[in-house]
Amino acid sequence: MTAPPVIRLTIAYGAGLWVGLVFLVPSVGMVLALGLGLLAAATRGRVPALAAVAIGLATSATVQARDQRGCAAHWRAGPHAAILRIHDRPGARGTTTATVLFAREGCDGIIRIRLANPVPGGSRVVATGVSREPVVFQITRVRVLGGGRRWTYVVRDAVARRIDALYGPRAPLVSALILNDTDDLDPTLRKQFAAAGVAHLLSISGLHVGIMAGWAVMLLRLVLRRRTAMLAGAGIAWAYVLLIGSPAPAVRAAAFVSIAAAARVFQRHPSPGVILTVAALVVLAVDPGAATSVGAWLLVAALWGSDAGSRAVPEKWRKSPGVLITAASVGATIATAPITALTFGAVAPVGIVANLVAVPLGALAVPAAFASLAAGWMATGAGLVLAGTERTAAIAAAIPGGHLSGEPGIAFALPWCAVLAVALWVRHRSPTWVVARRRLVVSLAVGGWAAAVLPSIPMNEGRGLLEIDVLDVGQGDAIAIRSPEGHWALIDAGPRTPMSDAGRSVVLPFFRRRGVEHLSALIASHGDADHLGGVPVVERALNPGLVLEPGQPVPTALYLEHLALIDSAGLTWRAARAGDTLVLGSVQLAVIHPTEAWVATHESTNENAVVLWLRYGEFDALFTGDIGFPAESALAGRIGPVEVLKVGHHGSAGSSGGPWLDRLRPRVAVISVGKENRYGHPSPAALGRLRERGIEVRRTDEGGTVTIRSDGRYFWVTRPPTSLPERLHCLITS
Repeated sequence: MTAPPVIRLTIAYGAGLWVGLVFLVPSVGMVLALGLGLLAAATRGRVPALAAVAIGLATSATVQARDQRGCAAHWRAGPHAAILRIHDRPGARGTTTATVLFAREGCDGIIRIRLANPVPGGSRVVATGVSREPVVFQITRVRVLGGGRRWTYVVRDAVARRIDALYGPRAPLVSALILNDTDDLDPTLRKQFAAAGVAHLLSISGLHVGIMAGWAVMLLRLVLRRRTAMLAGAGIAWAYVLLIGSPAPAVRAAAFVSIAAAARVFQRHPSPGVILTVAALVVLAVDPGAATSVGAWLLVAALWGSDAGSRAVPEKWRKSPGVLITAASVGATIATAPITALTFGAVAPVGIVANLVAVPLGALAVPAAFASLAAGWMATGAGLVLAGTERTAAIAAAIPGGHLSGEPGIAFALPWCAVLAVALWVRHRSPTWVVARRRLVVSLAVGGWAAAVLPSIPMNEGRGLLEIDVLDVGQGDAIAIRSPEGHWALIDAGPRTPMSDAGRSVVLPFFRRRGVEHLSALIASHGDADHLGGVPVVERALNPGLVLEPGQPVPTALYLEHLALIDSAGLTWRAARAGDTLVLGSVQLAVIHPTEAWVATHESTNENAVVLWLRYGEFDALFTGDIGFPAESALAGRIGPVEVLKVGHHGSAGSSGGPWLDRLRPRVAVISVGKENRYGHPSPAALGRLRERGIEVRRTDEGGTVTIRSDGRYFWVTRPPTSLPERLHCLITS
C-alpha cells in the first residue's frame, strides 16, 4: 500500500530542507531550488515531489541566510556591547537566553548570556561584557531600559515566585514541570530521571502540552459541547505554549493537538501517520530549522514508535489497556534509541517500565501544581505526587543494566539502529506469529555472531569538542586538555620513582596514540614528584610552547633537572600568578591561584599549587593540584559554580572542605589516585563530603582514565573502553 500524497510530499519537502541545511551553502541551495522548480514546472505538475524538494531547498537557503546574520556567526571572543531583551530570569548559574535588538556588528538573533545579577524576564537592557566561543555573552555591566514587559514574562515571574513560596526545596522540580525552567534543578535528580528513562518529564515536551489539553477538554466537557470543548482545549494548549516561552517541542506538540482536534471536530478520521505528517509539515513551515533539531527528531520518532508499537499488538490482546500502553512504550523507546545514543550517549530500556508509573504520576502532578497556584492547600497533594515521581525515578535508576551509556556518536548509535531495523523486519507486513518468531530468532543469532567476531568499532574521537583526559598514572596527576580546534595542553605528568616514570610509560604513549607532536602549554602545578616526575620526559619529546609553574624553588634533583631542561631547550617559562590567562582557541585557562603575596608568605608546595579555571562556553572545570583547606578558604570568594572539579590532593582528609564544595557545586568530581596507595587516599571524610552533596565521583584507581567531553553547553564523562567485550561491560555497568 502506497503512502498518502500528503506524506510523500512532506517527506520530499523535509528531504530538500534537511539536505540544504546540512550539506549546502545558501547560494548553492537557491540555485538547485530554482533548477528543480523549473523542472517541476516543465513537467506540468507531473512530478510534484520535485516541487516539494525545490521549496525545501529554497527554505533552507533562506534560513541559512538568516542565521548568517545572527551574532553567533559574527561575534568573536572579546568585548561587545548590545541592546538585548532578556528571555527569562537567570538560574542559579546565571545563564539564560536573550534576543539581540541592536549590536554595532549589525547582527541579530538569539544568544546565550551569563549575568552576575538577576534581571526580570522580558526586560530590555543595555549590556556590555565579553563573548566566549561558542557564543556565550558574559555580561559585566547591565542597565535596564524603560518600557513594559509582555504579559507572558510578568505571569511567569509571578508564577515562579508563587512556586518558590509554596514548594520550598521542591520548587525547582515544579518550575521544570510547568514553566520549562530547568536551570536550578538538582544535578543528582536530573541524573536519576535520565537514568530511569523519564527525563522528558523534566523539560516541557509534547507530553506536558497533551496533559494540559487533555485536562482542559475533560473539564470543559462538563459545561460545553464536545466540539466546542475540543477547540477550546487546543486554544488553551496554545496559551500554555505562549506562557512557557514557546519552546520548540511545545509548539510542535500544540500543532499536533490542534490538527487532531480539528480532525475530530469535523468528523475526519485520518490515520495517525497522516496526522503526524501534517503536523511535521506545519512545524517545518513555521520553523524550518526543526529539520536539524534533535527535539523534533525525538518527538516525531516517539509518536511514530508509539503508534507502530500499538499496532503490533495482536488483535486478541488489544482490549487490554496495559498491553497497549506497554507496547507503545516499547515502540517509542526503540524508535528514539538511535537518536539518544547519537546525540546524548544514553539509552534507558528501564524507561519502558518506569514510564508506566511516572507518566500517570506526571499527568496528575502537572495539573495539581497549577491548581495549587490558586488554592495553596493543594500543594500538599501535589507534593505527594511529586515525591512519588521522584521515588519512581530513583528506583528505576538503581536497576542494574537499566541505563546504558556510551560515547555520543555514530559508534554508539549503530547497534541501536540495528535493533530498530530488526524490529521493523520482524513486524514487516504484519506476519503471523510463527514468521515473526522465526525472524526474531534469526536476528538474535546474527547479532550474537556479530558481537562475538566483529572487531570493536573505533571510538568517536570527539572532534569539534573540548576533551579533558585525567590519565591513570597511579598516585599522581596528569591531565591532558584538547581544545575543539586541536590545541593540546598538559597539567602535570604523573610520578617518577627509581623503578618507573609515568611520563614515559603513560603520558607520552597517550599523546603518541593521538598523533600529538607539540604541546601548546605544559603546566606543572607544583614541584612534588607525584606531579612533576614525568614532566622532563614530556618536555624533551613534545617541546611545549609555554611552561607554567608556581616558580617556588624546590631543593630536589628533579626540580633542578626540570629547570636545566627548560634552559637547554630554550623553552618559554613563566611563574604562574593569579590573573594570567592561557587561550587555547575557544578555551580559556585562567590562573586563579597563587598570588604573588600568597607565595611570599606561604612555604607549602601543596598550598602554592597552580589552580586553573577552565572555561568553554557554559562549561567550567577547576583543576586544583594539591591545595587543601587554607588555599580553598582563600579562593572561596573568587570562584563560582563549575561542572567538573578535579579534587585537590587526591582526596585527602585536609582537602575538599564543605564550604568549598558548597561554593563550587560541581556535578562531577574526579579523583586521580593510585590503587591501594600508602596514604589512604581518597579519605573517607572527603568522600563523605562529596556524597552528602550528591556529587558524582569518578576515580582513576577504579575505572582508569576519565575522559570528559563538552560542546560548550553539555558534557559527558566516560572511561573509553578498548575492546568490544569491555565496551559491553562498560555499557552494562555505567
